[in-house]
Amino acid sequence: MPRNRAPLPRCSRQRRAYVLDVTTLDDGEIMQHKRMALLELIQKHIRRRDMTELMNEIVTLLSYNYYTDNQVITLFNYLIQEGNAKKPMEFITEIAKQSEKHEGALMTIAQQIEEIGIQKGLQKGIQQGKIEGIQEGIQKGVQKGKLEGIQEGEKQASMKIARQLLEKGVERDIVKLSTGLTDTEMGNLFKD
Repeated sequence: MPRNRAPLPRCSRQRRAYVLDVTTLDDGEIMQHKRMALLELIQKHIRRRDMTELMNEIVTLLSYNYYTDNQVITLFNYLIQEGNAKKPMEFITEIAKQSEKHEGALMTIAQQIEEIGIQKGLQKGIQQGKIEGIQEGIQKGVQKGKLEGIQEGEKQASMKIARQLLEKGVERDIVKLSTGLTDTEMGNLFKD
């Protein structure tokens, strides 16, 4: 031991801690681990694409009444957050139907998942509505702009024609009637 380091404290318990790689264990062996079985089984298969293949084992373990509702909720929240279940809502609902003791806790999780789904759906719908509203607004703006541009172009053409007619000596009333210009517009023809 180096001279300048203090000795490590001795553990008051003389038992050794073992690290176990649950991915190397057979599912049958895991099923015999009583209170740890559900945790080990979920940890072993957390990345599995379809957790429904483990439904029978999970229901069996839940039927032994080794777990409190809080433990079940914690494990299934972990499963939902970290796992790859295709349809977590259906998966949990089916397990809840088959697990009388933990049905309430599991249905609470299922309801939370449903609420999250509803909220995400609403958010997506609102976002889509905003996008569609913006697009519709742009289209209406473009149409209004075109219409205003056409009207402005027609007004300028009428004023040009009126100016030319007046320069050629056509009577003011005939020019006004022919072009549809107002008295004010007629008065502004030669103010450029």
